[in-house]
Amino acid sequence: MLFWILLLLAFIQGILEWLPVSSEGQIITVSTLLGIDSSSALDLALWLHLGTLIAVSVKYRKEIYLYINPRVRDPVTVQWRWFLVLSTIGTIIIGVPCYLLVYYLALEPSIGEYVMLIVGVALLVTAGLLFYAKKQQKSGKKIENLSKKEMTFIGLLQGFTIIPGISRSGVTMSGLLFFSVNKEDAIKGSFIMSIPAVLGGFILNLIVKLIRHESIFPADWWMIIIAIVVTAIIGYLTIELFIFIARKYNFAIVCIILGVLILILFALRWIPS
Repeated sequence: MLFWILLLLAFIQGILEWLPVSSEGQIITVSTLLGIDSSSALDLALWLHLGTLIAVSVKYRKEIYLYINPRVRDPVTVQWRWFLVLSTIGTIIIGVPCYLLVYYLALEPSIGEYVMLIVGVALLVTAGLLFYAKKQQKSGKKIENLSKKEMTFIGLLQGFTIIPGISRSGVTMSGLLFFSVNKEDAIKGSFIMSIPAVLGGFILNLIVKLIRHESIFPADWWMIIIAIVVTAIIGYLTIELFIFIARKYNFAIVCIILGVLILILFALRWIPS
């Protein structure tokens, strides 16, 4: 794999992770257009997510320290711990079978040809969720006011976002807004709950690779490491800008445009030259 392709994908991941347009879906789409098979594209997306995981961990390092410090027992922190634990459990329940389904479908060449179709349709689904959440949105509630069932439900939603094109931030923020969480807390909650989910997805991918005796690196290891570092730097430098943008705008229209564009590109691939 050419190094410049990895750097391009690193920039895409670092910029788009914070927007509800499915950075994973865009990584897989661009990879497919550049001739990378769908299985390797999925692996690349999971590796590059480590970069944005580093960025969001640095951004919310103070909050994370409070949540993992057992000596801090104030009610708000305790509720945030419940949110992270229950949302992670919900993510595991849905995310593991979804990952296994996506992984084994990506290994099938006849299915891999349709990955762009899956991404395009999934982006339109994300747009529908964003429109619906905007319509239902109320204000004033905080993460710590969520019930334990609501916390778990948000995690269940996050589990579906392993499907390429289903935006993790879009779906989780939509779910939180639907439960009347204010937009500021919805953005923060969506980003922080991604940390155990991304780490868990990466570990699951490594376990599957080791069980199948496959290479864990979709490219040279040093290229992957550099790409992760680039993703982390770009992600950290852009996170504040895109949090500001996400507060102001509804990205449903963007998801529709991207979804339709990807479907057009998919259709063009099937037109005889």
